[in-house]
Amino acid sequence: MLVSRAIHFLLKYTRVKDSINRTSVIMHTFKHLQNLPSLMSTLRATLSNRHPTDDYNMGAKVGIIGCGRWGSVHLKTLAKLKQEGFVSEIHGCDINPEKGLEFADLLTTFSTDWQELVNREKLDVIAIVTPVDTHHNLAISLLDYCTNLFIEKPISLQETQAAEILAKTQELGGTLLIGHILRFHAGLLKANELIDSGTIGQLQSVDFSRITTRKPPQNSNLFEALAIHGIDTACFCFGESEPSRLSIDSLRSNAQKSLDGVRICLEFPGTKEALIDVGWNGEKEVREIILTGSKGTITVHTKDSHNILVSTQNYQEQHAIEDSELPLTTEWKYALAQTAREAKPVVYPSAGSIFRSMKWMDKAKIESERINSTNGRPE
Repeated sequence: MLVSRAIHFLLKYTRVKDSINRTSVIMHTFKHLQNLPSLMSTLRATLSNRHPTDDYNMGAKVGIIGCGRWGSVHLKTLAKLKQEGFVSEIHGCDINPEKGLEFADLLTTFSTDWQELVNREKLDVIAIVTPVDTHHNLAISLLDYCTNLFIEKPISLQETQAAEILAKTQELGGTLLIGHILRFHAGLLKANELIDSGTIGQLQSVDFSRITTRKPPQNSNLFEALAIHGIDTACFCFGESEPSRLSIDSLRSNAQKSLDGVRICLEFPGTKEALIDVGWNGEKEVREIILTGSKGTITVHTKDSHNILVSTQNYQEQHAIEDSELPLTTEWKYALAQTAREAKPVVYPSAGSIFRSMKWMDKAKIESERINSTNGRPE
């Protein structure tokens, strides 16, 4: 049954056509945040009405599976939301028992076995922040205990696995958030608003750069860890458009001849393009998105949620963003808001967007491997 529903999801996705213009798509682009203030108010009301003797306490009970480098950022974000009353308990789980000691001041409980955790606690939402090859099995199993999941990107290694997760979530009436964090970045959202208002004319290109000084982590690669952010961001900024062609402009390898960096070119309908430059072992951190339109550019530094640079023929100015917060905070507020009783089951991004990012990530990986294996040059 699960396999047949997964096949249905894949067939439905392959029939989707890109027939939406920029104006109508912008409404979709920001739909996930347009209702966030009212959803958070609903969540506050839901939490305030919980009786002390209920299974629930004031605030949501959250589980985090995976307390590594990025998982620790989730924990610290949730700790702040706990201070605001949105979270009552934070339950951590990691195969490394030392993580329980490292984050003891942030955690309500700690387990080294996720089954022990879900058998002991009734959780409102669970985040999966583990290596991508574990996402599918964990998600399918955890949905039997909690129907609100937050899975870090990518959702899984294969489209069939993603389809199974989506199908089971839909069957159970659950909610699913995939961690494409830049969709919640205040600077990028503001940039898209300015583009929609005509500030820099029609968007023509997206230059995405993410170079980190960090060494490659274990059980990961450039495409799953970094390139997928650029691919999803480009499609997001172009109104959820489907790319028409991919090419590899350059590859960079380290002394051990392992892939350290890649520059991907995505072409979109209407002679639009995205250049995605990502890599490990950089000399300095680079976190920048340059959106170029027919009348100017907008530069977003993804480590800065408070300002963006707008440049046109007539002026250049730093555009301050009011009431901005870190994108992971906004992302978690969105995930928590979906646990409110009045919230409708939702998958974000859409199934089509999830599959699209996976497909073009795989294309980039396969083409890079082809070039490497033949000692060829990018076309």
